[in-house]
Amino acid sequence: MTVPPPTLEVVQKALVVPVQAQGRMASGVFRQDGSFVEASRTLLSRGRLTDPPPCPDPVRARRLPGRYVFAGPARDHFGHFVLESLGRLWAVPGQDPAPDGLLFLPRDAELSLGPLVCQHGALLEALCPGLPVLATTEPLVVDTLLVPGQAFGHQDRITGTPEFRRFLRNRLESAFAADGPDRLYVSRSGLRGVEKLVDGEARIEKLMRRAGYTIFHPERHDIATQIAHYRAARVLVGPDGSAFHLAACVVAPGTRVALIQRRHRDAVVHSFMDQFAAFAQVEATLINPLVPRSRLGEADLADNRAPINFRALSRQLDEAGFL
Repeated sequence: MTVPPPTLEVVQKALVVPVQAQGRMASGVFRQDGSFVEASRTLLSRGRLTDPPPCPDPVRARRLPGRYVFAGPARDHFGHFVLESLGRLWAVPGQDPAPDGLLFLPRDAELSLGPLVCQHGALLEALCPGLPVLATTEPLVVDTLLVPGQAFGHQDRITGTPEFRRFLRNRLESAFAADGPDRLYVSRSGLRGVEKLVDGEARIEKLMRRAGYTIFHPERHDIATQIAHYRAARVLVGPDGSAFHLAACVVAPGTRVALIQRRHRDAVVHSFMDQFAAFAQVEATLINPLVPRSRLGEADLADNRAPINFRALSRQLDEAGFL
């Protein structure tokens, strides 16, 4: 899987349209002549691209003087933020003159500048140190806007470009030193929402503790601690989820990784494996303990549940050398 080199267009007097209520997160950038900048569309999950928005009257848009990097949509969901909002930051290094800031388009006013910086500021500071972050939910005309193509993201962009992989690893390794246990189990048991949980994870945690693993809940720690732990780990195990999108970017080559499939979405868990291979040259081991869909009852299917066969889980982990 190879991601084509992204483009970089410099747009003068760019009209930036924030995320609209209609369409598929319709948003993006228009040139002075009214033409739409195709590279300002963002690849979302399930192969969807953000829709081009209606073009508003630039006369009514607020002016933003200066030189900014278009960073695309910003989501409060961590995994979506990593995959949809970091892929354009490769264009920041080496710009002369340096840009005045990053411009994000929150999905709605609830993720305004304050929450955006609170949730993701440390990660953005590590990747683009000293660069201010802006967020808008209203149309803007920007004096000079750099519109990079998306060099990393969902599905066929999960491996990123070589330049993006180097950029991300170099910046994160420089910002966060390795510090943590050798054997790490990344848990989802503390997340809110039944759909985010793993069947019987308390039992899985008990098994992993007995095998010498530290149980780690990423959402309880700041980004520095998360990255420090992933960098220090030499054995990393856990159910597929957003945390592994970050872990794949920073684990040391040679780290042993086991991904436990937690839902009947094969393409999703295989995308994590592709990311580990591309970013860290790590061949992750797939552990699939799910009860086959053919054996599920109507209630399980209706609720999209994914029951786990614990014996199959422990056997597969043992046979692969993780216990």
